Amino acid sequence: MTEITDDRAATPTRPRRIKRRRRLVLITLSVLVGLVVLLGAAGGWVGSRALTAKAELEKAQTLVGTLKTQATAMDFAGLGDTSTMLSAATGKAVDQAHDPLWQAAEIVPFAGANLTAVRQMAEAIDVVAQDAVAPIATVASGLSAASLKPVDGKINLGPIVELNTALATASTALDSAAKSVAGIELDGTIDQVSAAGSKLSTMLDGAATTVREVSSFTSVAPDMLGASGPRTYVLIFQNLAETTALGGTAAALTEVTVDDGAISIARQASSLDFPWRDGQPVVAEDPKLSALYTQLMYTRLNLSTSRPDFPTAAKITQAFWQQDLGGTVDGVISIDPAALAHMLGATGPVAVSTGDVLSKDNAVALLLNEIYFRYQGKNGAYQTDAFFAEAAKTMFDAVTNSQAEPQAMLRAVALGVTEHRIMAWSSHPEEQKIIDGTPMAGILRTTNEATTTTGVFFRDMSASKMDFYLETRATLNTDVCTAATPTFTATVNLHSTVTDAIAVSLPRYVASQAWGVKQFRTEVFVYGPPGTTFVSSSIDAVDGASLETTTDDLGRPVARFSVMLTPGQTSAVTAVFTGPAGTYAAPELRTTPMLNPTAVTVDAPGCNTAK
Repeated sequence: MTEITDDRAATPTRPRRIKRRRRLVLITLSVLVGLVVLLGAAGGWVGSRALTAKAELEKAQTLVGTLKTQATAMDFAGLGDTSTMLSAATGKAVDQAHDPLWQAAEIVPFAGANLTAVRQMAEAIDVVAQDAVAPIATVASGLSAASLKPVDGKINLGPIVELNTALATASTALDSAAKSVAGIELDGTIDQVSAAGSKLSTMLDGAATTVREVSSFTSVAPDMLGASGPRTYVLIFQNLAETTALGGTAAALTEVTVDDGAISIARQASSLDFPWRDGQPVVAEDPKLSALYTQLMYTRLNLSTSRPDFPTAAKITQAFWQQDLGGTVDGVISIDPAALAHMLGATGPVAVSTGDVLSKDNAVALLLNEIYFRYQGKNGAYQTDAFFAEAAKTMFDAVTNSQAEPQAMLRAVALGVTEHRIMAWSSHPEEQKIIDGTPMAGILRTTNEATTTTGVFFRDMSASKMDFYLETRATLNTDVCTAATPTFTATVNLHSTVTDAIAVSLPRYVASQAWGVKQFRTEVFVYGPPGTTFVSSSIDAVDGASLETTTDDLGRPVARFSVMLTPGQTSAVTAVFTGPAGTYAAPELRTTPMLNPTAVTVDAPGCNTAK
């Protein structure tokens, strides 16, 4: 039997299948078109939010600049207002980045990496605004310039304690933000995003370091100001007319007590009140230092500042004071007349009982030269010391009794610290550890990480006050930024401005005790950078100059020269050091803070940045 196929039953099925396929295609196309439209709308939405976030972050950057200006000007009310605006800006930027469509778009290739990085940066900046800037601004907004002034010799410790708490919070927040930004994946992002991330990371690292250092200082400041019990400090007033490496001889000293912020002068003394200890060092002697600076550094208080290391001078001073005058010394602070002149610019002129008026314009000349012409009798040394003591007390009273505006005084003190004319040391190890990291420590760095520092220091060896008439210049030539094994050449010029007319009028106490007005002797100590080696020296002088010795000190090679100058004479000495291959930061030339500041030149091709 033959099977018959029914084509009539099969024919209608094909059109139905075709129609069904067409409908599926149309539906699929419709869905795809809808997705394209939806993604386009979402892209526009995300793009709009990205632009808003960008604008808010740019506003935040401007506000940070405003905060810096207000902090410098002590505009405390303004700090609070600006901080509020900053928090609003960063908060809005984060809100844009936390939109669901933004977060969904972060999985899109290429664009997603950029959106993720921008969101993470916005979150980090918001942490800084909310948890670092805001706490500090809250404390600051409750202050005023007047509230920071000492009243009747007492400093209000309350704001310092509050600020310390805020700084501790800010330090934690900045460390967290810096760590977060360092972890942001910038590979695959556009140049603008990558550059912004790198810049933000650098800024946060710097801010975190700065706040950490300030927080460390404010954490111990209350105790240093007597919050936990009375403190006793000795102030050294350095006489720049008789130069030593740190500035000048320790001519006059004042004992200052601090009790719960109340500051007062206790005892005053001069170097003449401390007997010479010939052959009996006041502290344990380092034979190498005695060979370099002679044992006089350990036996005569006025020469305690011979070495360019303030902790050394402070410990020697502490020992002299405690052994000869008694009591406990918690710390030593040094200041010179040039720094006092800066401070007189803030307080205004002050009068002393002699009828003299000390001002920023006449203090240095009066204290370091003119006073010696006034008191020339056999008691001249004691009369000048009495004048120094009264001048110091008068200045102290002006500083501690609200005579200066805080902004002006802070600028004056900061300038003194920057010039290494104000230094401090604490006998409490936890406090000294913090001071060591600041410019007021008066120390030379032991590595080349931050700067590659060459040092040029001076010491009068004429027993005179002739450095009022000494001009100095120091030049450093180095290829540290271009050579694998760098060379450092330091040339030092000394010039006597004494004329014949000046020479015949000089008081005995100013002229050299050994040679009168005929000549005077200056030692020059040239310290090479850490890790370098002394290789050669040269001398350009008529006569009387020589290389005395070479050794090492403070982890550096040292060349000591002796220069003898007659009135009007000029002399120059040069020391050359070489360093091994390695990493060197940008070069710096550090010098003694002289009465007539040393003219400093650094010639270092290619040294725009650290090597």
